Amino acid sequence: MFGWMLFLHITGLLGWLGALLGILVTMLLLRKQLGTSDANSLAGKTIRVFGRIAHPSSILVLLSGVYLILQMGIGTDKPLWLQVMEKGGGTIILLAVIFTSVLGSKMNKRLNSSGGTSVRLTGYLSTVGAFMFLIVSVVLVVSLKL
Repeated sequence: MFGWMLFLHITGLLGWLGALLGILVTMLLLRKQLGTSDANSLAGKTIRVFGRIAHPSSILVLLSGVYLILQMGIGTDKPLWLQVMEKGGGTIILLAVIFTSVLGSKMNKRLNSSGGTSVRLTGYLSTVGAFMFLIVSVVLVVSLKL
C-alpha cells in the first residue's frame, strides 16, 4: 500500500505542477491579445480547465502525503526534510488551493466583464509562479534529505 500511495503522491504532484505550468505559460502567451473577446474567453477557459486539474491533484498530494507520513511511524524526533515536507508542504498545498481558486475566480469575473478592455494578469501570474517555486523548493529539500 505504501508503494501505491507514493505513486499517487508523485502523480498528484506532477499533475499539480503541470496544471500550474499550463496556466502560467498559456496566460503569458495570451497576455498581449487580452482585450479581445476571443482571447478573454480562452484565458477564462484556461483558468477553469487547469484549475479543475490543479486543485484535485493538490488535494491528492495532501491526502497521500498524510498517509505516507503516518505509515513512516516516526515520532516527534523527525529530520528537517520530513518536517519541511509535512509542515511546509501541507501549508503550501492549503494556501495554494485557497489563493489560486479565489484569484482564479476573480480573474474569470474580470475577463468576462472586461467588455473589450485589457485585463491585468500580474498578480494572478505572480501568485501561480510563487507557488510553483515553493512546491519545487519543498521537492528539492525532500529529495536531498537536508
